[in-house]
Amino acid sequence: MRVTTALLVACLTVLAGCAGMGLGNGGTQPTGQATHTTTDTEENVSAAFVADGNRTTVTLEVANSPDERSHGLMYRRSLPRNHGMLFVFERASTQSFWMKNTLIPLDIVFVSANGTVINIAHADPQPNASDSELRSYTSEAPAKYVVEMRQGFADRKGIEPGAKLVFEESRPTVEAS
Repeated sequence: MRVTTALLVACLTVLAGCAGMGLGNGGTQPTGQATHTTTDTEENVSAAFVADGNRTTVTLEVANSPDERSHGLMYRRSLPRNHGMLFVFERASTQSFWMKNTLIPLDIVFVSANGTVINIAHADPQPNASDSELRSYTSEAPAKYVVEMRQGFADRKGIEPGAKLVFEESRPTVEAS
């Protein structure tokens, strides 16, 4: 029995690591990039949030592969004004994020496949929390996109459920595995 239990625990540990600790969204654990600066090889998109007739243009780093989504904005100490990260998923589904190793307070904006803002979570870092103590932030409906911006962005710009996210160029897609 001990060998079976030990083997089961080992297998679950490996699977949890491969699935990004499995918050039910294909391994997407929020945010991260270690002391990161944008390079020319990374994909950025220009987009705008449209709310109450006001348009706010933002630059978004695209996280469209499992590794990029898993790492997100981890370890970053700052984000430039109107700059954030766009998480792109293969299909719209319930998305769940946490703030593991994320140092910047964030607005997590959950967006449907048609660009409508579903809900916004205001997430604070939890520097000394264990994985089991980390709060989870979840979309209230299926989301294809999640945008992370510095906390307070949504309130300052009047972005709330029903606002639109409009891509200036073509919509980013999921990177082929």
